[in-house]
Amino acid sequence: MRSASYGERNLEEIHERESHLKIERIETDYYRLPLEPMGDAGHGAIDTEELITLSLHAEGLTGHGYTYTIGRGGRAVKALIDHDIAPLISGQDAAQIQAIWDLMWQRLLYVGRGGLASFAIAAVDVALWDLYGVREEKPLYALLGAEARDLPAYGSGVDLPKPLDGLLAQTEGFLERGFPGVKVKIGRPDPTEDEQRIRAVRELIGDGVDLMVDANMAWTTDEALERGRRLEEYGLYWYEEPTIPEDVAGHARLAREMDVPIAVGESLHSPHEFRRYVEEEAAAVLQIDPITNGGITASLEALKMADEAGLKTSSHYTDELSAHLLCASENPVYLEKHAFALDEYLQEPQRVVNGHVRPTETSGTGLRFDAERLAPYAAG
Repeated sequence: MRSASYGERNLEEIHERESHLKIERIETDYYRLPLEPMGDAGHGAIDTEELITLSLHAEGLTGHGYTYTIGRGGRAVKALIDHDIAPLISGQDAAQIQAIWDLMWQRLLYVGRGGLASFAIAAVDVALWDLYGVREEKPLYALLGAEARDLPAYGSGVDLPKPLDGLLAQTEGFLERGFPGVKVKIGRPDPTEDEQRIRAVRELIGDGVDLMVDANMAWTTDEALERGRRLEEYGLYWYEEPTIPEDVAGHARLAREMDVPIAVGESLHSPHEFRRYVEEEAAAVLQIDPITNGGITASLEALKMADEAGLKTSSHYTDELSAHLLCASENPVYLEKHAFALDEYLQEPQRVVNGHVRPTETSGTGLRFDAERLAPYAAG
């Protein structure tokens, strides 16, 4: 991976002037957080979020990180951190964030290049960036050379199973919070149901609120084209993950043949995967997720690609981290306020004011979990 992400020069200067910051130990915990039963066309039914928290200790300082899954695979991610990554980076210089990312990626290459490895790498990478901020007594956005700004947020539910009245009630809740945009899951077996639902939401929100749709990789390219064209008349802001992420050519075709912008990113697990989408002009909006992408380091690389290509940027989930990262982007259009939001488990939950959010001002990521709130959900 090219060493060229935001904040790199600051990191190099710090490393030159400071002593070695030796990583001493890493601790992880595993939780199963209950969710309101929900689902989408690609992942099926979802009722649990797995949360793995991580503490990285170095020379008397502690950096906090986390990773997550939607109900499966979390124990494997934790085991990968505990048994493979922690011994690998023990004794390494915590100030060398890029070098540690490269080391983790290289040593897990045979079983990695994405998947569980990226989720495990992300937890460590988030903790390293947090440690960096704690050390410098600066919030993450400032480490990246950015200024804090108000970011428009959109309401996002995992709502494909919801009956129409439930979907509209959810949408009304988003409007009450002042969100300038809302997103709806599509992918019901009968395409007329998708049309009815999108039509009803558009009628409810009017023309002054942006409307996104998300297919969660449900279709082939041909199916995605046919289904998407049936919805174009409703003035869609973007069409998200219409087909599988491996089909970059298919996304490029959709981008050429449809009037609706294509959005991708949450299922891309490395900067290398983002690069293909940018080079093949297969998306108009790149969505970062510092966990699924393989860490803050990887997401920053994706944002840099978007800036260089003149693309819009947004986020998936990870609202507390993404608020910092999007401040460093040239054209961030939206931050996603997701149904899985961790706000109720955080010491400093993200505030929505008039449909907008700002990054925290606490040193580092500002991400600190409330141990008492998490305790009932600790699992083996």
